[in-house]
This record gives sequence, C-alpha cells and structure tokens, in this order.
Amino acid sequence: MSNPVLQRWEASRRTGPAIFASSGETLRTWEDIEAESRQMCEHFSRDSGVVALQAGNHASFPALLLAAWRAGRAVCLCDPGLPNAMVESLGPQLGISLHVTPGKDAPVFRPTECKDRPTGCKANPPAGIDLYKLTSGTVARPQPLAFTASQLLADADQVCDTMGLGDEDRNFGVISFAHSYGFSNLITPLIARGIPLVISSDALPRAIQSGLADACATVLPAVPAMFRSLLACDSLPPSLRLCISAGAPLDPQLGKAFHGRFGLKIHSFYGASECGGICYDASEELPDEPGFVGLPMNGVTIEAGRGPSRIRIVSQAVGIREPAGSLETSDILIREPNGYRIVGRESDILNVAGRKASPQEIEEVLKSCPGVQDAVVCGVNDLSRGQEICALVQGEVDRDVIRRHCATRLSAWKIPRRLAFADAIPVNTRGKISRAAIANTYFPSPD
Repeated sequence: MSNPVLQRWEASRRTGPAIFASSGETLRTWEDIEAESRQMCEHFSRDSGVVALQAGNHASFPALLLAAWRAGRAVCLCDPGLPNAMVESLGPQLGISLHVTPGKDAPVFRPTECKDRPTGCKANPPAGIDLYKLTSGTVARPQPLAFTASQLLADADQVCDTMGLGDEDRNFGVISFAHSYGFSNLITPLIARGIPLVISSDALPRAIQSGLADACATVLPAVPAMFRSLLACDSLPPSLRLCISAGAPLDPQLGKAFHGRFGLKIHSFYGASECGGICYDASEELPDEPGFVGLPMNGVTIEAGRGPSRIRIVSQAVGIREPAGSLETSDILIREPNGYRIVGRESDILNVAGRKASPQEIEEVLKSCPGVQDAVVCGVNDLSRGQEICALVQGEVDRDVIRRHCATRLSAWKIPRRLAFADAIPVNTRGKISRAAIANTYFPSPD
C-alpha cells in the first residue's frame, strides 16, 4: 500500500462516532466506515479505470473514497450539479470507467464506456495519480487537476495544523465534499486526522443554525453568502468556536456585523484548487480592508514582488505540474505588515480606452455609498473605449445618488456608465461571483 492517506487511516484504528446527521444522530462510527469500505471494494476491483465520484454530501463518501483507493483506482471528484453529459465528456480524457452516484438507499455503481475511444476507457490512469479535482466549469468544460495522495495529505495536515483543528472538533459539512475547499477541510481531515464530520444538505440559515446546535458542531467552514444569510438568525450555539470563510473574498463589513451579532470572528481562508490552502487569517482582529487573507499556511512559502503582484506558492500540497512543488497564481496580492491582501485578479483588470482599472477599487467606493449593501463591477466590450465599466448593485438607492457619491471619490472615467440592481448578488454553487456571468445577464451587448 503506497497511498499515505490510506496508510494514515489504516494506522488510526479509531472507535466511536465519526459521522453525524445535522439532527445529532450518529450516521457512521469509525468501525462502520471501515466495514463499509471493505464491503464496497468488490465494486472497484472489476477494472482499473478512473472512478467518477459524484455521491454528493453523503455519509458513504469517505468509505467510497477509501474503497476506490484500496482497489488502486484514481478518483475524479464531481459536484452533484455537474450534468451527466459533462461527466461523460471527461471519460476519454481521463479514462473513466465507473460512475458512482447517489441512490435511494445506497450508492449506484454504473460502468461507463467511452464512445470516442475504440478500446473503451479501462486503461490505467497515469502512474502516481490518486485524485482529480475539477475546475468549476462555469463557462466551459471543467478541467481536471491531478494529485497524488502525498499532496492531499500535505494539504490536510497544513489545514488542520494552521487552523488548530483536532479530533475533539466536529466539522459542519454543508459545503460540497467534491469541491477542493470541502474535500480539504472536511473529508481528508476525517480520514487522515480523525476529525468527526456533521453532514447537512440544507444551506438555509435556520437549518444551519439548528444543525450546528443539535449536532454540537464546533467548526463551520462556509462561504460568505452563507455567513451573510446567518445574520437573519438571533443566535448561534455555544459549541461553535470557529468560523472559516473561503471561496470568495469576505466583505469586512459582513465580518464586523457577524462579530457584533454573535461574538465570533469569521476567519478568511485563501486557497486554490491547484494547490490547496495558501493563506489563513488566524488572528482575532477584524480587518478594515477587503481581501485580507492573513499569513501563509504552515508549510507554505509565498514568493512575491514589491507592491501588488502575482505570487508564487511553494508547498508540498501543490498538485502534479511542472515545475514540481510550485504554482504561480493569477490573483494579485499585496504584502501588508500583518499578512497578505488580495487586491484583484489579473483577468479582472478593466481596460478603458487604454487605461487600467481594478474592479475591486470601484466596488469599495460603491459599497461605501449609503443604501448600497453590495456591488460587483464588470466590464463589457465597447467599440470606442475597449471596455465599458458596469456595476450590479444590491440595495435601495437612487442612481443619481450613486453617481454623485462616485464623482467625489473616483476619476470620471472610472465611474460606472451602466448600473443595474438586484435583490442579491448572484453566486454559483461554490459561493463564487462570476463577473462574466453578471455581465452577460445584466449588461448584454445591444443587437
């Protein structure tokens, strides 16, 4: 057995409850997971292709992963919302031969054949690959990112050691197990570090509130939209000691409102699917500036230029790539005295008649306008100017008030020319904002 995550599991020999329902009921003990994994091995021993694991947030997820690895299979994590046609389209590329989906009483194991490859999809995956993560695929077919189990274990250890997670904790699992964030903060900590897991399939605020209380959860990894929705609750249970936000930048005003309501800080966590965790704000201070993500994770080194710049991450958790062990992000960060702050993304920079503008700078001004709750800035193509700056605003405020507010704080060419309003800023299933999707939906090009 060369899989170090599996080796860590085999060496643990834990007893007692491991997976809980949000009602507090025990769904699996550690012994149950082991027995279930052994029983499932026969499903994975019939060929050697890649397993598309699309089981959702189900109590069988850890056992399915362990069983596939015991059979020497590589696993491709697939979000529940990923269409079957998109999963099948990955077959020829990865060599997928088995698709696992949720069933009424037990997972469904469906062998697949790849019509685009005459010999089918039962060839061994490239040597050394244990897991594929998929990019979000919001505008195109999702792309696979390859990892060894050693890289996954390094990420799990970095997350647990940096965030202070221990086996006395209970992780509340409402984010997707198949997403890099959920896998690194919920699944591998359970398997490799013995951290129990509470499973919830309901992201509504009252369901999260009651689930946290009934299951005595201590850690809540979530996305900013979930924390914003929790402000509708009057209290959170005293068992909850740690709130972690990732997937999108955390608005400092949301952080302050949450702390004021519940006495808990939301700790920002910054990572990338290609390398796992990068930075974490472990302090108890409430940031004033948007995009603050704290210091590098334990075991992570950041190489950055002076001033705002792209960064290079050096870590044992970086996936299979060249050069090995390092990754240059497309995010633009700046080093501040107490940590790093994300100030933009290279692909987000707007080009207006040859002049460059950061959407984040304009968003900060918009959010400071009385009556504006949230705002997203995007660019749309313009024949005369290259791009035109547009803004989607959440809040009850007059357009002229917004424009007058911006006129005293921004250069004239940076003031959004087009404004649209929404009851809430739309996010995808991973809690992320897509500027391109917002531009296409709210600011379509004229015919």
